[in-house]
Amino acid sequence: MRYGLWFGLILFLVTYLCQGQDIKEREHRIRKSQFPTMQLNSMVLGPKIKQKRYYKEVDSLGTTYFLKFKKDRLHYFLSFDEAGSLVNSGFRVTEVDIPEETYQEIKGYLSDSFEKFRVKRIFQEYPATNTENDTPKLTDTFQNLILPSNVYKLIMIMKNNKRNRELDLWFSADGSLLRKRPALPMNHDRILY
Repeated sequence: MRYGLWFGLILFLVTYLCQGQDIKEREHRIRKSQFPTMQLNSMVLGPKIKQKRYYKEVDSLGTTYFLKFKKDRLHYFLSFDEAGSLVNSGFRVTEVDIPEETYQEIKGYLSDSFEKFRVKRIFQEYPATNTENDTPKLTDTFQNLILPSNVYKLIMIMKNNKRNRELDLWFSADGSLLRKRPALPMNHDRILY
């Protein structure tokens, strides 16, 4: 009887801890040689690209590679999977660049859900198609088109119970919440104390 109680308590704690697993992600900069070969035509990107940087993000779902660059005074990113095919693309925007109705829906959700919050960055994302030629989606990205398939990613700092936490929130083009994920703090392994 005594062992059954302890076994039940341990089983409960293990299942409780296993259900609370979050998706942990970590992004770090890599060299161009470590980046997978892209299945894109280099002419699509154009000659005006500046500050080209390569990143690798590892999380529990898989590995994603990012090409971040600056073109025409906007900060763009292209997301690739391990095979080198385009997953999504986008660029950094401000509140003024989002349609008014969409931003009011997003702002209403944030004010209802959190006591205090501050938006660090907003990205407008364009999901890639599953076809072999992803060129039209890149032209949508570079033309800053507002489409019903747009996704807005907010990186924000929220304060609840006197604790600051960083969150990643994804909203659809109509302002409804698609998903949220706690963001990890920046990796400072290079700093010695």
